[in-house]
Amino acid sequence: MARLDLDASVVVDALDAALVVVSDAGDILDYNDAFADIVADAPTTGQAETTLEHYPTLQARLERREAGIVPIDTDTGKRYYHLKPSEIETEAAAGATLVVLHDVTEQQRQCQELERQNEQLDKFASLITHDLRNPLDVAIGRTNAVAELVDDPEITAQIEEIQASHSRMVRIIQDVLTLAREGQSIDSKSDVCLAATAERAWNHVETDGAQLDVTTEQNVQADEERLAQVFENLFRNAVEHSSASESAVLTVTVGALEDAAGFYVADDGPGIRQDVRERVFEAGFSDEDGTGLGLAIVSNIAEAHGWDVAVTESEDGGARFEFTGVEPADSA
Repeated sequence: MARLDLDASVVVDALDAALVVVSDAGDILDYNDAFADIVADAPTTGQAETTLEHYPTLQARLERREAGIVPIDTDTGKRYYHLKPSEIETEAAAGATLVVLHDVTEQQRQCQELERQNEQLDKFASLITHDLRNPLDVAIGRTNAVAELVDDPEITAQIEEIQASHSRMVRIIQDVLTLAREGQSIDSKSDVCLAATAERAWNHVETDGAQLDVTTEQNVQADEERLAQVFENLFRNAVEHSSASESAVLTVTVGALEDAAGFYVADDGPGIRQDVRERVFEAGFSDEDGTGLGLAIVSNIAEAHGWDVAVTESEDGGARFEFTGVEPADSA
C-alpha cells in the first residue's frame, strides 16, 4: 500500500490529543489545533508565562515540565486534562519538550463521584453506629435485666424471642457497616499467608463443632484484614447453612485452584441451589434467616482486590467459592 504524501502539520492538527512544544527557556514554540481549542483566547508563540496568564495552573505545569491532572476553564465549562511531557529535539531549540494533553474529564468526574459516594457511606456508617446502635444497646440491656426478674416460662420464652431478634439486629448492623466500608478501594497490599489468615478467621467464628481443612501454603498479595473478613463470612455462611440434623461433622476446606491463579473455600454441607447461585452476592438476598449481606461483603472485598469470585458445587455436593485473578506474593 502506498503511503500518503501529507504535510506533518495536517496529521498533527487532526489528532484529538492537544500538543504544545515548549523550549528550555519556557517559550511556546508550536501547538496544534486541539491545543488552540482548549485555550482559545491565548495560544500564541512566546513566553508561556505571558501567553497563558489566564491559565496559571497550566502555565506552571508547562514551565516545570510536570505531568499530572490540570483543570482548565473552557468555553464549554471546566474540563480536566492529563499532561505528559517528553523531551524532543527541534530545529528551533535543543532540549525542547513536547507536552501531550489528554482529556480525562469523564474519568475525573467519575473519581469525584466515587469520593462523594464514599463520604456518604461514611456518614451512613456514623448514623448506624450512633443513632441505631446506641438505642439498641439500651433495649438489649433492659431486656436482659427483665429476663433476670421473670420466672414465668411463657414470659421467659417471649423474652428469648426478643433477645434473638436483638441479636439478629446487631448482626445486621455489623454487616451493613462492613458492607459500607469494605467495598472501598485497597491502597496497599502485602504478602499474606492464606493458611494463617484462614486459621485466624476460623477462631473468630462460632463453628458448632465443624472442622477446617487448609490444603495450601500459598502466599498472595492482599489486604490481610479484609481477606480475613472474607474467610470469616464464608465460614459463618457454611456453618449456618449446614443441616442441624446431619450426624456428620461439617468440613470446610481452603485450597489453591489447580487451573488458575487463586484459591477456593468449599464445604460438604447442603450446598447452594443452582437457581439462586447467581443472586447470592446481591445485598439483601437470602433464602434462609441470614442478613443477606455476608456474601455481598465477600463480593465487594474481592472486587476491591481486583479479584473475581464465583460460586459452584464442591466435590462433596456442598458450596464452593472460587477466587481468581489473585496475585501470588512472589510476583509482586
